[in-house]
Amino acid sequence: MSGFWDLLKSFFGSAEGPVHFEAASVSDKGLVRPDNQDSYLMRAQSFFLAVADGMGGGQGGALASAWICEEFARRLDAPGVTPFRLRVAQTNAALQDANARVREYAEANGYKSMGSTAAVLLADPERSRRAVVAHVGDSRVYRWRNGRGQLLTRDHTVGSEIGRALTNASQAQSLQSRSNPLTHILTRAVGIGFKVRAEWRKIDVRPGDRFLLCTDGVHDVLSDVQIASLIGRAKTPAQAVESVAEKVVAAGAPDNYTIVCAFTVKD
Repeated sequence: MSGFWDLLKSFFGSAEGPVHFEAASVSDKGLVRPDNQDSYLMRAQSFFLAVADGMGGGQGGALASAWICEEFARRLDAPGVTPFRLRVAQTNAALQDANARVREYAEANGYKSMGSTAAVLLADPERSRRAVVAHVGDSRVYRWRNGRGQLLTRDHTVGSEIGRALTNASQAQSLQSRSNPLTHILTRAVGIGFKVRAEWRKIDVRPGDRFLLCTDGVHDVLSDVQIASLIGRAKTPAQAVESVAEKVVAAGAPDNYTIVCAFTVKD
């Protein structure tokens, strides 16, 4: 994990042969909530995937998450945004633009807690073995590789961050448990500060890798082991998305849930 500027200073070496993404997605309000405040952006050909989970009264959360994805799309579609370093910088700029937009709207309309999480996977379309993950809040990015699942993000919540600082394993596990109310209090989000403090991580991408991005409506009710198993057993991204969604619904789907899954295929 690293900051944005550290990331730009330490890009990767040469990549091997090209790959492409095959992707699928679903977003639903679940079985309890009256509306869906999640949003996502899936650009498989551009190696860009993102999910966002809004928060705030009325339609505040839905607007916040939608604006994040709008800003991503606007920046990605700008002429000349081809070099990977520039695309990463534009992704960060989109987060900052969305942050300012949310803050301005919240102030003008009296929203005190309007904001959104965000989780992004961005790979290099020209040297497609290198990629970055960026996230803020508790939306997540998973990778399944060689029969094993790996969580590539860490939740920005009070419980999780206190838990990571503890040396007592049982206390840390309790604080990081989804049943603990502290795990639902975000320490970072788009819209809650003057700047977005996203966490950035550089990764490599290999043929056969499978990625899943999701909001907390998924990982609140399914364990990391369950999610990895479902990704690993699926034959296509669509099947992975469907399998995860079915399990979420079977568990009661108490929150909005959004799932974006991509399989990395060698050209």
